[in-house]
Amino acid sequence: MRRVVAAALTMVLLSACQSTTTELTERQKAEIEESVKRAASEYIDLWFAQDDMEAYMSRHSDWAGTPWGFGSLNALRSYTEQYWERWDFEVGEAGEMEVMVLGPDAAAVNWTTTYVRIDTAGDRQERTVSFAHVWVREDGQWQLLLAKQA
Repeated sequence: MRRVVAAALTMVLLSACQSTTTELTERQKAEIEESVKRAASEYIDLWFAQDDMEAYMSRHSDWAGTPWGFGSLNALRSYTEQYWERWDFEVGEAGEMEVMVLGPDAAAVNWTTTYVRIDTAGDRQERTVSFAHVWVREDGQWQLLLAKQA
């Protein structure tokens, strides 16, 4: 069921992002790709830095409640606060990002990140995780609309 909902939402998003008058030029696509990579990298840096909750939360679109499926941005904030209290990151870095420009105000980003984290009990974990995000430009700013961790 989740795959059907995700596929339906993706199709709606793709159809909504289609330009009604003109195709994007290669230069426009490259500019969008770079700006989305920059926004996604800044978002990742905020997560690993764990020191600016307001900046981290400001990167989330509230169109769908929350990109991570928490139901609301307040629920996401609460989860993030608890996570940051429990875990400290020794290392956190994102790999090369692949960007698919969906339209002038939307793009999908895929990458793998590797991190080492330590919890308050001293438990040390090293993980590699893949992510997929859909970013949309709202009021001139790139916002995270949908997020999936594999």
